[in-house]
Amino acid sequence: MHRPLVLALLVLTVSLGLRCARNAERAEIDEPITPPGTVEREPYFVWMTDSSAVIRWRTWQPAESGIRFWTEADTTELLLEQEGRVHTFQMLQLQPATTYHYEIRLNDTLWSKTADFTTFPLPGAKDPFTFLVMGDTGMNNAPQLALAAHINEETPSFILHVGDIAYVDGTDREFTVNHFGVYAPVLQRAPLFPAPGDHDMRTNFGEPYIEAFDVPGGHDSGSPLYYSFTYGNARFISLDTKDDPEHEARFGYLGDPTSDQYQWLLQQLSDARADPLIDWTIVFFHHAPYSASTGFGGHGSHLPTRRAVSPLFDGYRVPLALSGHDHDYQRSRPIRGNTVEDDGEGTVYVVTGGGGGRWTFRGTGTDWFTAYSEQINEYVRITIDHYDLKLEAINTSGNVFDTYEFSLPEELRKPDTRLTEPVALPPPEAEAETETSTASTPGTTP
Repeated sequence: MHRPLVLALLVLTVSLGLRCARNAERAEIDEPITPPGTVEREPYFVWMTDSSAVIRWRTWQPAESGIRFWTEADTTELLLEQEGRVHTFQMLQLQPATTYHYEIRLNDTLWSKTADFTTFPLPGAKDPFTFLVMGDTGMNNAPQLALAAHINEETPSFILHVGDIAYVDGTDREFTVNHFGVYAPVLQRAPLFPAPGDHDMRTNFGEPYIEAFDVPGGHDSGSPLYYSFTYGNARFISLDTKDDPEHEARFGYLGDPTSDQYQWLLQQLSDARADPLIDWTIVFFHHAPYSASTGFGGHGSHLPTRRAVSPLFDGYRVPLALSGHDHDYQRSRPIRGNTVEDDGEGTVYVVTGGGGGRWTFRGTGTDWFTAYSEQINEYVRITIDHYDLKLEAINTSGNVFDTYEFSLPEELRKPDTRLTEPVALPPPEAEAETETSTASTPGTTP
């Protein structure tokens, strides 16, 4: 048999195999759901700051819904109510770094057990905090569920997701079953901040993704697909790196320097670098600028994203960039100017796409930038303590298989100006005149 004919038959066989696998996934995922109860998606946080939190849940049928929340120090119960299927509540005038308890009510019946969440600290706070990172999760398969068993036991301040939350096509049902149904325990106490993956945008230009995660009033960026938020002394920036022509025509493309997103990112990086309260700038998105993945279906380095963002990361000294897309775990050496630098002097690119996506015909190799690479199901835990960062990659057994630590170089550290400002004290004669004072509660003025 001629070699070209053999190759053609091989390609045809592989293509048919992948199509059959995809059709089997679609047939299974498109089977109708039998509603198990009133609630379709349990409560999850779509946004949080030092003074507010936005929580959302969804019921199978329209229902009257309410939430009450309180703290240990203040037993006053605040009740909000609304009717419909999608229930979104904004809790405002909260106190920073404070734990709140809440319960959900449906149709005059207390549905949920008491759950807790903790608001973000004030911007600039340098207290230690821990967050999780995961990507390419939404298959609802054995590896994802094994990782979820550990993730649901974690107590992170928040979670970052680098995309492909709902396979195969980012349908409404896939988000319900493969994401919200899997991570419900942790999502009811910690917000998840996503970046869109290519699979998440396949249905109606990402309509189910946007409906699930869009914040009331939108983001400061003006787009539901990219935004930033601040936790303590760190600024986190989520990007949309999808680059196909239809997506570009509707949402713009990061790789175009004249696009709204590129100009917004430029301003975000500049603002974070100049902000005296921000030490860390961490960027997360789906397509990996540096990846050593190989094999049929292994994407490797996404050069359009590298060309778009890496020069900006170099110029503004971004220490850490997180991505997925390839279904494995990779950690690069510090890179600046497309060359390896010392710890703290370049950007470390981490691929954390081992959240449960299939491995069909994929492999993971090494390249000149590789510090660690392995095809493994995993998620990442990161702790920031003042100017120090510790990264741990965790497998399905809950064991740490890769650890990386580094500190910000001196020139990137911002002094804690709040601690160095003099405290204004009243003169001695004023103390004698003031025998009593009016007590004030947090959030009020005497």
